[in-house]
Amino acid sequence: MESTEKLKTTLAKPSLPINLPSMAKWLSGEGAGSWFVFEFNENECIIERFNSDGKLECTGSFVCQQDNFDYSKPFEITYLSHCQQVSIIQEGEKKIFLRIK
Repeated sequence: MESTEKLKTTLAKPSLPINLPSMAKWLSGEGAGSWFVFEFNENECIIERFNSDGKLECTGSFVCQQDNFDYSKPFEITYLSHCQQVSIIQEGEKKIFLRIK
């Protein structure tokens, strides 16, 4: 599902679980949603996905498919995002992170 599509009944953003860092990003889904935590380093990004209660669903190493992603600039998470691919919007441009391990 692309970010331009409107979901019929999205889960409102819940309170941030106490076990997640304040920079966790919430992505509402239809009847559900997930928290995503990003840890950037030189060559890859560790991304963890948690359910609305803060329970870890998956974690992995990802790389951005676009060369112009700037780790120091703000971004928002968008669709399609799951345990194998995570999509973000930075400065109006969609960037895709694919899982490598």
